[in-house]
Amino acid sequence: MSFAVRLATVYGTMFLFTGIYLPFFPVWLKSRGLDATEISLVVALSLFLRIVVGPFFAAVADRLGDRRRVMVWLAWGSLASAVLFLGVEGFGLILLVALVLNAVFPAIGPIVETMAMRARIEQGMNYGRVRLWGSITFIGASAGAGWLLEWNPPSIIAVCLVAALALNVAGVWLLPRETVRPAPVPHRRAFAGALQIARHPIFIVFVLAASLTQATHAVYYAFGSLAWQIQGYSDVVIGLLWATGVVAEIVLFYVSGPVMARLGAVRLLMLAGVAAILRWTVTALSPPLAILFLMQALHGLTFGAAHLGAVQFVAQAAPPRLAATAQSLYAAMASGVIMGLVTISIGPVYQALGAHAYFVMTGVAVVALAGTVIVALRWQGGLIVPEEEEEK
Repeated sequence: MSFAVRLATVYGTMFLFTGIYLPFFPVWLKSRGLDATEISLVVALSLFLRIVVGPFFAAVADRLGDRRRVMVWLAWGSLASAVLFLGVEGFGLILLVALVLNAVFPAIGPIVETMAMRARIEQGMNYGRVRLWGSITFIGASAGAGWLLEWNPPSIIAVCLVAALALNVAGVWLLPRETVRPAPVPHRRAFAGALQIARHPIFIVFVLAASLTQATHAVYYAFGSLAWQIQGYSDVVIGLLWATGVVAEIVLFYVSGPVMARLGAVRLLMLAGVAAILRWTVTALSPPLAILFLMQALHGLTFGAAHLGAVQFVAQAAPPRLAATAQSLYAAMASGVIMGLVTISIGPVYQALGAHAYFVMTGVAVVALAGTVIVALRWQGGLIVPEEEEEK
């Protein structure tokens, strides 16, 4: 079995879990008696863990020189914590188990990405074709879980999560062992470089704009399935709605090369902001199903274009010596701080407004678009800090 196939298996099993967790974990939480505020807390506090826990486990993997071993630990830890969902009761215990699960499972992703990027550089592996299997299994998982919910109680979601994580353990075990000598890290120099890029006004504004664009998905991620249930859509339809968004994302990523070359980082993020304004405004109005599917297709822009724009911005604005630092800072803000804060805030809003909470996401998208316009006026497309490393 080739290394590419092994990696594709890991991606597939990882997103098999995510395809169940993201659309239907809030449905399971509601079935356990949690209200909207408690659901938003469970989802948001889990996001904050990614700021520290992911980089910590990645550093441990690098120091040990055996990424596979750390991934096996994380996969088993994820499975063990998910098993507790089969019998846990009450907000406090559910939150605790969710925090443990979200401390270990998301940490697998960056390590897999590191291995995949290394294989692409050293072996010429086609990263896109390997990563694609994650999106494919996400679609199958979201549609399949929706179908199962049609004739099973919500407790089936926890069973599906456990089964997906068991497959993830098997997938991780397929990876070959690594023997990499850990390189010493100049901590003081790394900190100085991080500070240099992090305090630049253009970088700050762009990261905030990109992060806010991603944060417009907060209502969708935390309450989208619940809102659609209230509107009378079946779980199968809900699963297909989620799958439509991922298909649109796959299509954009498949043609991302020429799209990125033609539009550039700032225009991609502008496109994402405009699409977010349209998507969430229409979704807030509870449109007919056909229109709702069209709005879901905009996920390729609201998520995909924003992500591609951020990646390209880092590549153009940060010198190679700070590229990884800049990318990690963006990831921490977009997937952790900003998304977490917005998700916590949106719980009471959704409880009061229901689907009309999407109007708040429209407002966030307007702010994000304004930030992108500021970047467009001040950034000429080149480096924002010097290429040369300053000598002390």
